Amino acid sequence: MADNSPSDPPSADKKLHNDDFVIIHGFDSDGALQQVKASARAAWVWRSYALADARARRSLETDDSLPEMIRQAFVSSGDQYQISYEDGWLFGELPDLQHEHYGDSRELGYLRFAFNGELFISGRRHPLQSVDDIRQSISRGKIKPASPIALFNAIFRRFLELLKAEIAKLSETLDSIEDHIVGENWQGERERLVPVRRQIVVFHRYLTAATSLFRHIDHADRRALPEDLDDMIEALSRRAATLHAEGDQLQQRARLLQDELMAKMTDQSNQFLYVLSVMTAVLLPSTVISGLFGMNTGGLPLASSEHGFWIVAFVALVISAMVYLLVRKIGGTRN
Repeated sequence: MADNSPSDPPSADKKLHNDDFVIIHGFDSDGALQQVKASARAAWVWRSYALADARARRSLETDDSLPEMIRQAFVSSGDQYQISYEDGWLFGELPDLQHEHYGDSRELGYLRFAFNGELFISGRRHPLQSVDDIRQSISRGKIKPASPIALFNAIFRRFLELLKAEIAKLSETLDSIEDHIVGENWQGERERLVPVRRQIVVFHRYLTAATSLFRHIDHADRRALPEDLDDMIEALSRRAATLHAEGDQLQQRARLLQDELMAKMTDQSNQFLYVLSVMTAVLLPSTVISGLFGMNTGGLPLASSEHGFWIVAFVALVISAMVYLLVRKIGGTRN
């Protein structure tokens, strides 16, 4: 376990504290990272916990500076999207994409968070892309969150940006599938469409959950929320709702493409069945005749005739031709 003392030189990303299970950043009132020696003068602090480590959960459980509701929100088992506001704390659990270097970047994870005016706490069981992107941007000075509210706003907006980029990629894939289906080159497109539609459904489901959570807290706790927090939640709710509408349209489009693809596959199957039915009908008379004359019994007609085989073959051929013409006429009448 590493612990930077005041005499240590500042690290490259200016962390105030860095353990295996927790990373702590300090910020001044302008949102700039504080040097290690300036930790006491930090206007607010960001503590990020790796909840897969038992030491992180134990540290949170024994932290008497945190309200009981916050500690329970972080150490509780199971994952469930939720967001609440109580006693000046906004806390809950929201979706985020898993980090591309540590998992499938299209799979969603869970970000547990809590913040008030002076402290922002985040926790995750898996590395999360949005949180890491914002941390990297802060370290490079591209983002300077002046308050915990600004940090939360940046993290969730980054999540929506990543999700929008993934939806755009899925839309391009649907464009390609649609071109092939319209161009009658649709064989094999079902294998491409199924995982795309599954991913759209997953993204749409979590966008629905996030949008509902923001709407719920905006309506339920509007009077209790500070003005700046209320404005932020309203803005994030609108942004999530817009992306949710795009996901809804993409989901409908994928469903229509699947229906069209299934219709083409059904039509192809019907054509195959029609050919098989015609062949069965045409060959049935020949099969019956050959079966009758193939019986090893006495008294068969033409059995002693020199041209018996050719007579029977000619009769079978004529009957099959008549059946074929009849089937074609019936098929043409129905079309």
